[in-house]
Amino acid sequence: MSVESFIKENVHLLGGKVHIAPDIPSKKLDGAIASMAPNQDPDYVVAIVDTTIFGGGKEGALLTGEFLYLHAIASPVQQFQLSALSGADYTTTEVKKGDKTQIVEHVSLRFKNGSATDVTSSLSGMSLKGFTNFINEMVKSVNTDADFVSTSQVRPLSAMSPEIKKAYIKVLCNFALSNDNLIDATEYAEIVSLMSRIEMDKDSRIEIRTYMVSSDYIEPLSSLLSFLTEEIDAGVSEIAMQSLMKDCLFLHRKVNPTYEWTSNSFLRDLQNKIGLSDAQVNTILEAIINDENILSQRKSDSEIQKAIKDTAAKAAAVGVPLTAIYFSGTMGLSAAGLTSALAHLGLGGLLGFSPMVTGIGVAVLMGVGAYQGVKKVTGLKDLENNKQRELLLQEIIKNSQRSLDYLIEDVNEIAALLQKAIEKENQDEIKLQKLSAILAMLSKGAQETSGQIQYAEKEKLLARIPLKLRQMDRDRIIELTEGATKQRIRTLILDAYTENTETSENNAPITIYTLNDTLPINELETIYNALDNIGYFKVADAAVASVKSVAKGILGNLTK
Repeated sequence: MSVESFIKENVHLLGGKVHIAPDIPSKKLDGAIASMAPNQDPDYVVAIVDTTIFGGGKEGALLTGEFLYLHAIASPVQQFQLSALSGADYTTTEVKKGDKTQIVEHVSLRFKNGSATDVTSSLSGMSLKGFTNFINEMVKSVNTDADFVSTSQVRPLSAMSPEIKKAYIKVLCNFALSNDNLIDATEYAEIVSLMSRIEMDKDSRIEIRTYMVSSDYIEPLSSLLSFLTEEIDAGVSEIAMQSLMKDCLFLHRKVNPTYEWTSNSFLRDLQNKIGLSDAQVNTILEAIINDENILSQRKSDSEIQKAIKDTAAKAAAVGVPLTAIYFSGTMGLSAAGLTSALAHLGLGGLLGFSPMVTGIGVAVLMGVGAYQGVKKVTGLKDLENNKQRELLLQEIIKNSQRSLDYLIEDVNEIAALLQKAIEKENQDEIKLQKLSAILAMLSKGAQETSGQIQYAEKEKLLARIPLKLRQMDRDRIIELTEGATKQRIRTLILDAYTENTETSENNAPITIYTLNDTLPINELETIYNALDNIGYFKVADAAVASVKSVAKGILGNLTK
């Protein structure tokens, strides 16, 4: 057993508030490192035991695969190399205080060089018996000094070696081929999208392209999983396996959205080989569906924030870290793109990819409350609440464009091979047919990726245009387009909305104007530009127009 696996499975023996990577809250991790291990890379922290009263993480224990750090409020920090330990001793002494006898506990660490150190004062708030058992079991379970190594607990797939990436993608290819021994256009486009997200190099992509079309050389699933388990750092091995299931489920939904995963023999085999329960697989599937709903249901930033937090809670309950779900990215986003996007919602730390998350700058401005109030009155607050979805869509577009470049490269390569085959005097009919079929598949894959870009571009525009107008919003547009020269602009904007009646919170009927979201992207772009030109998105212009509109309404009522 690796020391990191042992720590994760047994650190609870120490008592206190235990946090295990990759689910260590960033504030606690920052506090523990600053207080106990200032030069420690946070990616390599396996667990912390927080014994502080208010949960700041500055007292307790911090463990990596190589070191143990201990700190109590009245004691200096103690650092120990795990490979140097030979065990721990728990003893008690009786101390008489008047008529009473008090039992005092002691713990000392033993070292392979024969020395020993008392650590009792540094274990305040922890179970001394539990700590002793933890050290003694660790010494028994971890066989050699070479096993006491630190590995990254949060490194995403994109930061791993080309060989690991290729084995990971080959599992996806095996799944796509398992049904009909063919990879269709949709499957191909999604696999290429994944290769783009994890930043696979050109040579690796050429190898995968050959692997996709040469079913005679498919590597067994067991061999690929064994390779991944051996090559991926112990700290993220389990996460990588759970992510692999996620990507296969995602591909399954793309091709068979209504077909239960439990009926697919490949998915069942993968589940059994990597040791996942039905509850874990179903939770991963729920996370995939939640990600799809962010776009399909056009969720606002606040709705996205709630959905991600709910997903994290459900995943943690069944032993699936949120990091596993987003280890290779999602929805066409790389892990880096997703993490930086979620950082704007204050959720970046949930994923644990600390090198990618720069955090959120908090600006405290005079009058910000009044400013936010004006935006709410003018309806601009609702549009600002779509910034997260807009950012996600922008990242999807970037990745889809890279995927399209990969596909075009593949099309050109296969076309060249086909041309050479045609030019040969002794034509191999089977080879020609195969190359033609591959070329057709690549072309359809490119078309599908182009369609995804068009969809994301349109959704990005819709995130910036008000989908619904209240009566006061419509009146403001009318006020902003006063004058003969702006009549056409007014007509252009208002004709894009249809009048509907909805029910308010107090069950009163209200008039709402709904945008026709089936309009082509060029018309939507024209509407956005028109709204921008009249100052609809500017707080000052919107506020003035709203005041004028209300004043005219009041004046109109007075003159009736």
